[in-house]
Amino acid sequence: MADASALTAEARTLGALAELVGASIEAPAGADLEAIRASIVTGLETVDRAKPGDLTFVGNGKFAKLVPATQALAVVASADVELPPEAALRTILRVKSADHAMMAILDRFAPTENLPPVGVDPTARIHPEAKVDPTARIGAGVVVARGASISEGTTLFSGVSIYEHATVGAKCVLHSNVVIRERCVIGSRVILASGVAIGTDGFGYRPSADGRGIAKIPHIGNVVVEDDVEIGANTCVDRGKFGATRIGAGTKIDNLCQIGHNVEIGRCVVMSGLTGVAGSTRIGDGCRIGGGCGIADHLVIGRGVSLAARSGLMSDIPDGETWGGFPAQELRSALREIALIRKLPEWHRQLKHLLETPKAR
Repeated sequence: MADASALTAEARTLGALAELVGASIEAPAGADLEAIRASIVTGLETVDRAKPGDLTFVGNGKFAKLVPATQALAVVASADVELPPEAALRTILRVKSADHAMMAILDRFAPTENLPPVGVDPTARIHPEAKVDPTARIGAGVVVARGASISEGTTLFSGVSIYEHATVGAKCVLHSNVVIRERCVIGSRVILASGVAIGTDGFGYRPSADGRGIAKIPHIGNVVVEDDVEIGANTCVDRGKFGATRIGAGTKIDNLCQIGHNVEIGRCVVMSGLTGVAGSTRIGDGCRIGGGCGIADHLVIGRGVSLAARSGLMSDIPDGETWGGFPAQELRSALREIALIRKLPEWHRQLKHLLETPKAR
C-alpha cells in the first residue's frame, strides 16, 4: 500500500486526484458531491484489499465484479469497463485508462527517493584521471577508474564500480553494486537496478590446442546502452567479441536476464524476467518477450514480435508475428499441438481398449 503521509491534505483529496488524471466523478444517488471531492485519500490498494480511505483501480472486467464489495473510498475505473449495478453505491472516478491514471497517482504518492547528496562521498575512490560532473551524486564506496566519465545529474549509489574508460551519461541512476566494465557506454536517463553487470566477458570457449582443456576466447568489444533504458536487478549484459552488444533506446529489461555477446536489441523492447538471449541474435524494435524464454544464437527476430512466456526459440521470426511453445512456432500452431497432446491420454485409453478386446469370431 502506498503511503500518503508525505503529501499535503489538499493534494490527497479526491477532487485533486480527479483533476490530476482528468476523471469525472460518478457519485452515489443523493450523495454530497462537494463532500466527496473534499474526501482525503489515505492510501492506494488493490480492489480486494482496500480499506476505508483507500483509492483503488479497475482497468478491466476481471476485477469489475469485486467493486460492490470493496471498502475503498473510491474506485478509478476505465471508461470501457462495465461495472455491476451494485457499483452504483460506490464513488467511481471514470478515466480513459485506469492504468495510466494509476501511474500518475502512484507518482504523486511515491515517497521521495533518498539519494546520496550532490558531490562525492568521502569513502568513494575516484581516479585522478576520471571525469565526474560536479552535479553528480557519488555514494559511499563507489569506485570510478582511470579515464571513466560520469555526466551531469547522474546518481551512483553505494558500491557501484565503474571500470576504466567507461562512460555514464546524464541523469542516470545506478543502484547499489552495479558494475560497468571497461569501455562500455551508458546513455542518458538510464536506470540500472542493484547488481546489474554491464560488459562481462561473453561465454565463448573452444577446445584447447593440445586437446587437454578448454580455452577462453577473448572478448575485446563493449556494451552500448542507449538512452532511457531500464534494466532490472542482477541482469547481465556480455560485451561483444569484436564490436558492441547494443541495447536500444527505451528498452526495458526485467530482473535476472542474460544478454549474450554481440546481441542487438532494438528500441522499446520489453523483456520479462529469467529470459536468456544467446550471442549475436538481433531483436527488432517494439518486441515483447515473455518471462523465462530461451533464445538461441544468431537468430533474427523481426519488429513488433511477441514471444510467449517459457518459449524456446530456435529459428528466425518475421515482423509482427506471435510465437510460443517449445520449440517455439507460430502461436496458433503451438496451441493446436497443445490441444492435441492433452487428448493423448484418452486416445491411449481407447486404443488400449481396442487392442485388448478379443476379436469377434
